[in-house]
Amino acid sequence: MKYLITICFLFCYASSFSQYSYPKKEYAQLVLKSKLVVTLLEGESEYVANMNSSIKEIFTNKWTDTEVLFLTQPEIDNLRKVHKNGYSFLYQKAGESNERRFGEDNLGESYTYNAFTFSNYQYYLNILIDGKNHFVTGVDFGNANLMKADHLFLCQQLSKLIKASAEGKKSNQYFNVKNNIEQLKNSTLVLPRFMFREKDLDKIGNYYDYPFQLVDLQGYQEVILNEESGNSYVKIIWSRQHHLYVWVVVDATNGSIISINSFGGVHFGSDQTMNEVIKAKYLKYATSKFAQKVNNRYGRKL
Repeated sequence: MKYLITICFLFCYASSFSQYSYPKKEYAQLVLKSKLVVTLLEGESEYVANMNSSIKEIFTNKWTDTEVLFLTQPEIDNLRKVHKNGYSFLYQKAGESNERRFGEDNLGESYTYNAFTFSNYQYYLNILIDGKNHFVTGVDFGNANLMKADHLFLCQQLSKLIKASAEGKKSNQYFNVKNNIEQLKNSTLVLPRFMFREKDLDKIGNYYDYPFQLVDLQGYQEVILNEESGNSYVKIIWSRQHHLYVWVVVDATNGSIISINSFGGVHFGSDQTMNEVIKAKYLKYATSKFAQKVNNRYGRKL
C-alpha cells in the first residue's frame, strides 16, 4: 500500500510540536451534555459508501460519552433551524495548507508565491451555542484514504481530549513524558513494513532497543482495531497548529499518543511516498527523554 504525501521543507526533530488543539474547558463540558452529530459524506461513490460505513460502525460501537447521531449536511441544516443548543457537530473535509515563499523578480521587486502544498484530511468538532458554531478541537490525518483503524483513532482522540479538558486537566498536564517513555519501553512497538524503505528494515534494531514487530497492513489494522494490550504502533498525523506532518507512537489499548517525533530526511520536491520520508534512525527519539520533553509540550489552548 502506497501513501503519497506532499511535503515542503525540512524540520529537525527538536522543533516544538503539538498535535491537536486542546479544548476549552467550558466547551468540553458542553459537548458532554450535548448530542454528538457525526456528518456523513454525500454521494454514491464507493469511497463515500466506505467512509460512511466505517465511521458509523466505529462511533456506534466505540463512542460512549454521549448520544450519537449520523446526518448529512442538509439534515444538519434542517436540525439547526429548530435547535440552537444541545448539539455538537463532527464535520469532515479534505484540507490543504500552502507554504508561501518570498521571491524577487529581475527588477528587484519582491513577491510571494505558493511553493509547496500539504494535503490532509480534517475532522473538526464544533459546539452549538445559541445557534452559533464554536470550534472545540480537531483531529487531522495526512491523507483522505481512511480505514476503520483511522476512525477508531479519531474516536479515541476526541473522547480523551474532551474528557480531560472537561475534568479540568490543563493542556500542559495532558502528557506525562516519564510515564509515556516507560510505557513505550514495556510495550511491543508495531511497525508497518510499508512505512519504511526496504534497506531500512534491517536497521531498525540498531536504533530501537526495545521490543518491536514488523507487520503487513492487515496485521497493523488488527492490532489497532483489537485494541491489543501491551502493544503500541506508529502513525502519521497532520498537526494543524504547526502545518506539519508528524510521526507519533500510539498506545494500542486506548489510543493515547505516548511519543511524538517529526519527519526527518525531507527533500525538496512534490509528491513523495511515506517510506521515502521516514527513516529508521528517528526511532531513537521515540524514547529520548530530551526529545519527548520538547515534542510533548502540548501547546497553547485554542
